[in-house]
Amino acid sequence: MVTTQRTKEICEIIRLKSTQVFLVAGTCLITVMVTLLCIGFMTRYEVENDVANVADVDYWKDRVAPSQKIWYDKGIDELNEALRPQDLTYPKNVRIFVIQGIDGRDLAAFRFPTRDISRGNSNFIWDQFPHLARLKNSCSQQFPCQVASVSRALWLGIPLDKVPESQQDCGRLFNATQAPISILRQAQLAGLRTGFVTTQRITGPTGAALGNTNGHYECDERMPRSSIKSGCQDIAQQLISGETAKSLNVLIGGGRQMLSSLVPNTKYDPVDELLCESNDGRNLLKDWRTQKLRESKINPIIFDLIQRRDELESLNSSSFDYLMGVMANGDLSGNSKAPSLKLMVEKSLNVLTKYKQGYLLIVEQFIPSGSDKGEQLQLLNDTLVNLHKDPDTLTLVLMTNALYPKPSLDVSEETETISLLPEIFNEAESEIQKRLQQMPSESLLFAQGPKSSIFQGVRKETFLAHAVSHVLSRSRARP
Repeated sequence: MVTTQRTKEICEIIRLKSTQVFLVAGTCLITVMVTLLCIGFMTRYEVENDVANVADVDYWKDRVAPSQKIWYDKGIDELNEALRPQDLTYPKNVRIFVIQGIDGRDLAAFRFPTRDISRGNSNFIWDQFPHLARLKNSCSQQFPCQVASVSRALWLGIPLDKVPESQQDCGRLFNATQAPISILRQAQLAGLRTGFVTTQRITGPTGAALGNTNGHYECDERMPRSSIKSGCQDIAQQLISGETAKSLNVLIGGGRQMLSSLVPNTKYDPVDELLCESNDGRNLLKDWRTQKLRESKINPIIFDLIQRRDELESLNSSSFDYLMGVMANGDLSGNSKAPSLKLMVEKSLNVLTKYKQGYLLIVEQFIPSGSDKGEQLQLLNDTLVNLHKDPDTLTLVLMTNALYPKPSLDVSEETETISLLPEIFNEAESEIQKRLQQMPSESLLFAQGPKSSIFQGVRKETFLAHAVSHVLSRSRARP
């Protein structure tokens, strides 16, 4: 009797009502269903968006010969890299390297600098960039092709045949609010720090386009008297007095003889007689320093103007707000004591990263005719290898022949070749032009970093400005 009573008490304690059992069972069932649905959605997302776990990448190991397997194992690493999930964030900084005088054929040739292919290639760092785009060179379809117009098309984002012509009558110049502006100026207006470094002269086609200048004359020497009397300014004057150049945190390159009428003419840095030489008594370098002194009285800033390699080497550039360097009378290739590209880029980045507010740096490496292109590519490679790997930075490397000017001719390397073809093929130039228009050349654009995936496929030359403007405008929304 006692045992029966005890059993009843135990049963009453552990007994569950039928509704409670139903609730528990229902909860478990719903949990299982939700888990299965989540797994299904995740699997479908990975398949549709190519974000599957790269560790799962495999191949038919049991179907390849042992002599193949070692190469397949190495190749699978590249495949893993290609299948890596794409970064959805936008870059905080953009670095653009423009190499003038190198095309796809040159690049392919210098990957194997010797006849002994077994020694391997040069392992250029840009070959490891995950994305590559080809930019159409409209210059190859126009004769003659003005280099200044090509540069403006690239940096303003306007098609070559729509680029506004430079006005010789200063009274007809564009209104400042209506004139197109380069991506460099767009970045400045968005609050980014900006820099332009070139191994050419800063008044060259690239500098003129980025500085939003008007006209064809780099200095006063070759400018028509009528234009001077009407108040027109040459490119050098516009660069120093214009808002774009005044706002540049870094400006380094050559072109001293355009900026000043009195320059030292030395054996290691002679005046380039093929280029414009100012003779109106100007000293625009002194004017730049005066501008910054005025600014410093309103808003304390640290700035410097340097003209020698040893000055740049010893400079504590990370403490400066503004840095201007004019390192040669003409192009830097004419100065045997000019600083290296690596040094100029390193010091520039120290200035641009001072306040951690984001920056746009454009670096131009100008490769003159007759120079060792393989050596120049290696210098660029060393510069890029030396860069700090920043996950917030988009790095672009553009290799082109379309913007490659000769000192005495305002034409590109492509169109200079075109002018020689009638003699080579003994055909009428019009017939050769038709043939050339059917095989336009292209520039190579290598991309690495956040949003580098948008740089792929065959694009118009204006795509570069449009894409950079887009990613930088989105990056400003980041905290």
